[in-house]
This record gives sequence, C-alpha cells and structure tokens, in this order.
Amino acid sequence: MAKQLGGINGPYQGKVGKVVGYQWRGQWVVRAAAEEFHDAKSERQLEQRGRFKASVAFAARLRDILQIGLKQSAQKAHKTEYNYFQMINNGCLAWDGENLVVDYPNLKLSEGPVAPVAFTGVVQGNAEESGGGQIITLSFEKNPEHRNCNGNDKVFVAAINASRCEAVLSLPVYRRMGSITLTLPSYWENDEVHLYGFVQDNAGRCSESVYINFMGVIGSEKGVKGSERTNESDEYDENHENNESYGNPGVERNGAGRGGGKGGGGDGN
Repeated sequence: MAKQLGGINGPYQGKVGKVVGYQWRGQWVVRAAAEEFHDAKSERQLEQRGRFKASVAFAARLRDILQIGLKQSAQKAHKTEYNYFQMINNGCLAWDGENLVVDYPNLKLSEGPVAPVAFTGVVQGNAEESGGGQIITLSFEKNPEHRNCNGNDKVFVAAINASRCEAVLSLPVYRRMGSITLTLPSYWENDEVHLYGFVQDNAGRCSESVYINFMGVIGSEKGVKGSERTNESDEYDENHENNESYGNPGVERNGAGRGGGKGGGGDGN
C-alpha cells in the first residue's frame, strides 16, 4: 500500500499495483516493482552483500571529508558522494568474509583539477590545553608542480583511524601559509592512523588527495614521513597571491564520523 504525500496530485511513497514510488536525491520518482526475486544466497552473493554493506558504513564515517573532496565529481557523475567514493575506490575495498580490508595508501578522498601541495614534514605534540590528544603539525610546499594556482586556495588534512573506523577533518588554511595543524582525539593514542591532504579552490573544485604515508601508532616514537611529492624550490605563482593577512579561511568543519576532533590553522609566521 502506498502513502499519498501531497494531495491527490502529489507524490506518493510505496507500492501501487506494479509500480513503486520513492524519493531519490530530493526528487520523487517511480519504478517498476520487481515481479520475482530469487535469493540463492550463494557464497559470491553473500560476499558482495557483506562488502557493499561494510563499504557504505565506512564511507558514512568519512561524510564531512567526501562532501568537500568529491562533491563536484559526484554531481557530474549523477551520483551521491558515497556511491562515487565506492566507485573510484573499488580496488581499495575488499572483503575477507568478516571485515572490510582497506588499501589506505591508494584510497582517494578527493579528486579534481586543482594543483596539489606536497607535505614535507610532520611533527607530533601533546594538546594539553585542549583536553589531551595529539596535535599534528604538517608543513607543505605550496606549489610543487609549478602550476597556475591561487594563494587563497584552502588546504585540508584528514586523518582516518583504521583501528576504530573513525575520521577527523582539519579546519582549512590558505595555500600560501605553508603549514597546517590537526588535533586528534586523546583516545586515539596507540591506534593506527593514516593521514591525507587535499586542496579546494574558491570555486569548490579540489585536487587529487595525497596520502601522507603511513603514520603508524599515535603517541609512539615512530616517525612520520611526508608525501612523496617533494621539491626543493619554494616558488609558486605569486601573481595569484593577494595581500590579505594570513589566517584561517573561516570554513569550520566538525570531525567526520565519530572522531569529533578538529584541526586549526597556523599563524602564518
């Protein structure tokens, strides 16, 4: 039975005869109802269902990240950010029968034509004044590929906790600042964490995300390497940099998923 939602001429939700009404991407549509359904529950079917369910749950934990990094690409492909994320990362998400196995170094959190930055160093410190946790400070080269870019592009850093399936997204800083900080939750100590960085321009377009190598265990003495893009030159297109004071672009983002942490901008000194 269907439910009428807007009067006799309005949309409906549910099954009427051989058609089903439902809402998709904000629009009310109808489709033919399935006449027969054969659920063989074969080993391959169960594997695919488990993988799909786990992939959707994983993507949901990355919501705030994907809504920035993949928004425009997903719209062009007429997909949601979740579906687009699963499509471009199909080879990075596997199912071992019980758990989702993620290829973190090759995972893509953003894509687009914007010139990337190259992360050259990471330093860990204690966030004593903010209630504990780890403050991660990352330096980056502003335009390693010497492409046309803008000093006001926003740089983001995301951290994914593989142990807890949680994620945290930093506040953005301007490309011209050269460094960014991210505060991780205190309960992430001794967890396996992976870092990524990407850039967004003023039109909402993004760069390809960069994996900042394996961070290892938070709070341990294991060092953190920068991204593989390195260049000794610190030049970049000064014609696109204006004279505004250094500071945070003011786009506040909460932690993605259950991480709930937040990052902060540098002081530009």
